[in-house]
Amino acid sequence: MTKVTLDTGVLPAEDLVHASQRFNCEFVVVTVTTRELAGTPYEVHLVPYSAIPETAVWSESRWDHATWGSEVSVTTLEEILKVISSGAFPNSRDNLSKRQLHQLRDAMILEAHVSQQRDILVTNDSRAFIRHGKREELTTRFGVRIMLRADFLQECSAGTLAAV
Repeated sequence: MTKVTLDTGVLPAEDLVHASQRFNCEFVVVTVTTRELAGTPYEVHLVPYSAIPETAVWSESRWDHATWGSEVSVTTLEEILKVISSGAFPNSRDNLSKRQLHQLRDAMILEAHVSQQRDILVTNDSRAFIRHGKREELTTRFGVRIMLRADFLQECSAGTLAAV
């Protein structure tokens, strides 16, 4: 089974599920996504998916929907933040800008994906996960496969979808 994590920006994802039917894929979202979409019209698109828990981040996570972290999860989150922010993420998390908060949530989604040993993260966020060699660096460091929605659909269509 190929374990696929959906980033917030790819929802709704019925087309992804339909395109991948012959590949035995399991689709989930991270609790970060359920929190981000709560109360929006997109919340209804979460219904078909299970949610894996994010690693708790102080002043960000809902404690009843997050899991306790370890030294490994903290290190992983910090390494992801370093890559997706090109080393510019602040050490102090007291007054994050809207953009920095978005980067933190992106990192939390990828950290949950890594800690749950999932195969493919599908995203539309090329700025955070793809551009400037970020996809290759994240793949090398964490053994994950990061795909844009169009790439996922193309590989499904070609019959070549596979994990890392």
